[in-house]
Amino acid sequence: MMKAFNKIGFHTSVGGNPTGISDYLKKLDAAGVPFFIKAADAMTGIFEAQEIMRQSNVPHTAVYRRSVRFPGISDYDPDLADYNLEPEAAAEKHWKLHKAHFPADLDPKLTWVETINEPRQQVEWADWLGKVAVHMGQMAIADGFKFAAFGYATGNPDDGAWETDGMLAYLELCQQHPDQLGVALHEYSLKLDNIWFMRGHLIGRFEELFRTCDRHKIKRPKVLITEWGWTHNRVPAPEIAMKHIREVAEYYAQFPELLGAAIWYLGGGFGGIANFAQKLIKPVTEFSIQTTFDIPDPDTPVSLPVRPPMTPEPAPPPSGTESPPAMPNATFIRDITIPDDSRLPVGSTFTKKWLVENSGNVAWTADYKLVHVSGQPMTDQTVRDLPPAQPGEQVEIAIPMRVPNTPGVHISDWRFRDPQGNFFGDFVYTRIIAERPLPTTGIPDSKFIADVTIPDDTKISPGQTFVKTWRVKNVGTRAWGNGFTLEFIGGVAMTEKTSIPLPATPPGQEIDISIPMTAPDIPGDYQGDWRMKDDQGNFFGATLWVRIVVPWQSGLSLTRPLSQRDPLWAKERLGHPGSPKTIGEWGCLVTCFAMVANAFGRNITPLQLNNRMMRTGGFLNLYLTKWNALSSAYQDIVYEGKLEGRSTPDLLKRIDASLAKGWPVTVHVDFTSDTPYTENDQHWVVIVGKDGDDYRINDPWLLPPQEVSLRARYGRPGRPLQDAIISAIFYRPANVQPDVNRETGPITAVSRLATGMNVNPDAPHSNPYTTDDLKGLDWVRFVFKLAARPKVAERNDLSAAFAQYDPIIRAYNRMGIKSLIILNQETVWGNAPWQGNQDWQQYANQLADVAGKIARHYRRYGENVAYEIWNEGDKPHNPASVFVPADRFAIILKKVAAAIRAHAPNSPLVFGGLATGPEESIAYLQQCKNALNGPWPVDAIGIHPYTRWATRAPFDWGQHYGTLAEAFDKYKKAFPDMPFWITEIGVADDREIGAQFYPEIADYMKDVYKYVADRYAKDVPVVIWFAWSDWMRNAGIVDKEGQRKPHIYDAFRLVRNREL
Repeated sequence: MMKAFNKIGFHTSVGGNPTGISDYLKKLDAAGVPFFIKAADAMTGIFEAQEIMRQSNVPHTAVYRRSVRFPGISDYDPDLADYNLEPEAAAEKHWKLHKAHFPADLDPKLTWVETINEPRQQVEWADWLGKVAVHMGQMAIADGFKFAAFGYATGNPDDGAWETDGMLAYLELCQQHPDQLGVALHEYSLKLDNIWFMRGHLIGRFEELFRTCDRHKIKRPKVLITEWGWTHNRVPAPEIAMKHIREVAEYYAQFPELLGAAIWYLGGGFGGIANFAQKLIKPVTEFSIQTTFDIPDPDTPVSLPVRPPMTPEPAPPPSGTESPPAMPNATFIRDITIPDDSRLPVGSTFTKKWLVENSGNVAWTADYKLVHVSGQPMTDQTVRDLPPAQPGEQVEIAIPMRVPNTPGVHISDWRFRDPQGNFFGDFVYTRIIAERPLPTTGIPDSKFIADVTIPDDTKISPGQTFVKTWRVKNVGTRAWGNGFTLEFIGGVAMTEKTSIPLPATPPGQEIDISIPMTAPDIPGDYQGDWRMKDDQGNFFGATLWVRIVVPWQSGLSLTRPLSQRDPLWAKERLGHPGSPKTIGEWGCLVTCFAMVANAFGRNITPLQLNNRMMRTGGFLNLYLTKWNALSSAYQDIVYEGKLEGRSTPDLLKRIDASLAKGWPVTVHVDFTSDTPYTENDQHWVVIVGKDGDDYRINDPWLLPPQEVSLRARYGRPGRPLQDAIISAIFYRPANVQPDVNRETGPITAVSRLATGMNVNPDAPHSNPYTTDDLKGLDWVRFVFKLAARPKVAERNDLSAAFAQYDPIIRAYNRMGIKSLIILNQETVWGNAPWQGNQDWQQYANQLADVAGKIARHYRRYGENVAYEIWNEGDKPHNPASVFVPADRFAIILKKVAAAIRAHAPNSPLVFGGLATGPEESIAYLQQCKNALNGPWPVDAIGIHPYTRWATRAPFDWGQHYGTLAEAFDKYKKAFPDMPFWITEIGVADDREIGAQFYPEIADYMKDVYKYVADRYAKDVPVVIWFAWSDWMRNAGIVDKEGQRKPHIYDAFRLVRNREL
């Protein structure tokens, strides 16, 4: 295997907005990453690219095309050869015109040229075009140019075009001159919300070319996707665009013959698309530098499946004379309107539209309904007729809705229902964010003239009084008078009087407005914003503000402020060698962690912590700081978890509790809180104190370092304090134990859904602890085999078991991955009471003794090693486990849990994964709880909800099995105070699972993870995928040879990287 980089670059032209393209070229070259740039009609970016290429050994790609008419020849299209001429004559005329008008500074040895753009796609023209390309290619070679032919539009050419004699002749010529001749193509998805729309026909159309080459034993040519994107005048929002780019980049990386693709478009025209595409330059640059993909060796070309026809032929009818039973089904295709998390004003109306397919075998009639089943209906009519649809037909469903009056996230779930009242098919739902409407401007107007007193950033001592005076002018057409006021609208008021009457002021007159104020007692930067309001309650005119600095004084805070931009370390590299970032530009979180460490008795700088984190595994991907990096760096500092503001209603209480103990809290804020949040706005600060309905923070961006107000810097006017906090990271000193509720265990709530993987250290290719394949997950899960060790001589030898498992646990821990160890009959066989002697007390003592030794051995890992007591012991006649009656299991559970707690009190304990459905599992749990006659000795209950589905049922599961939501609701109703961990879920079978099922399995697992993360992460905080390899009941992410399974590995990668 080899490593490949992102190949998706940019397309420039005359005008537009190419700001940042120079940084893209320079940074990629400095990092040793190939760039791809295309220009039309101007050398924008190409001139600098050529200068770089002359000095660099990195295999960059530059492409030029002329599209404007040639001087004095207004009737000739430079994009197309003359179809009225014979191929040789057309080629000669076209090439000579282009060659004469190439820019003088174009270097033909470095830059590819295109002279044909989006020609006729029909098969009848393909032979002619191929012969034109042959002659033009020969002339280009003779003149010393690198030439790429065709530039076919997306979805072109028609099937069969590559098979014509002219095309095959050109492909053979490419084979003879692989470094000078190639093929240019365009690939657009034609959809902003679905980059894979008509996959293989739009994105991926080049594969048809490669199939032709493979059939004719012709070496695949170099392919340049010289226009790539969504549509000719639109680019999706950066976060959506980058998700699509990541997916296609990984796909393109598998084809070394594909040199790259150019995002359309940074040039002028086309609806101003350049201003939107320009926003991708920075994230694409960072992604290209940070990301690599595993690809086959160049001598092993990627094999291509035969592309199916666009309209599949109907499957043959089943044998026999009986008609198949009626099985209604519905498949969600996409959201037509109101995508998830659309922000809408409270009380407003909208129409939600879904595109769905009748994927069953019966037609939908008026008796088929769509029914609201959970969440808020947002409509009075909760049962809707389905539109008529024949099997295989796709239809739109539209429901007029009204946004609830309460701000926040609102979800409305709907199910399909047949005439008998049975639900079927996928869930469809809408998820919106309701917001209060912003105030509108009135008719009067005002203009700021000057600060009469207290210019911006005046330093004022804590508690000192002052008078702020603004000079403003009435530039409207209406006089200010009775009922007109100046209102405080945001930031810090610094006065109790937040509404000031305005004096009578006719249009055109200037006045001075003064307000007595008092500087806050807490050091920091403070700003108060004020705006005028008319007698109808409408705001108008310019915003006025006061901005002061209250200097920081030693001894007033939990920890001394530090700045990432301090000259002592601002230019130092962040993270490992090869990192493109410095502490000054990207080191806010490292700087925050340095301040937290100092609060716990250290005396370190961000640079010193940066260097220590390199030694202790504190970084991912060279420079990304792990949430638990401080615990890895210092044994006496404990990572308590990361909580998301949106999903943690009591987040402020938790922060206040931490501050009360003298422990600062690191929080994630929106660096540009006045604009919509994107991943590029991520910033971290340290909360060091409470000030009424505000927090005092040390902001590492500020220089000189100082304490400031959270509301003033990152709050939003009129929003609650918690809205300023996206997430929070908690640490505590190791010599202080967390508060523990014996019923629910340590308070180590997780901010987001924790993900994991079941591995098998004893099977080939089933435990990738020596690679970074699992890096990014939270857990691995495996059995601690002592009695069942593969080597008979090592059975019941703890030293041999530790020799195997120690490096595994250590390696995963260095990656930030915790280990969930299963303790069961494979750990201790002992007196085996399940075989008839029934001495469960003796067995409980035997397993508890060994469990205590294991816990003592791994206690140094604290909460990073957890224990699951037994596995699927609730299911009789289970070949994969041993059944233990519930009242007997209570004996084992109580003794083993006590033994582990005695040696590793911080290790989470999980009730063995339950294999039966919710009804049987709940009965088993209730019997066990009764036998315990006391609180649960564990922190969570493990469940294995195989065949349960989220919103889209794979295969025929929707006809036979229930949903995850139904199971979760039953579990929580029975045991409302216990979290439930999914310690196994996947698609497993004792027989090999065919590759034709991989796409469906992948979609199922993505749906499961996204659904639990969005809806149930609080109650079901952990989901562990079964399993890594096909040695584990054929459920693998990789096959038995360790090869990644298509579609399934892609789904796993999205889960691991949290990109769903």
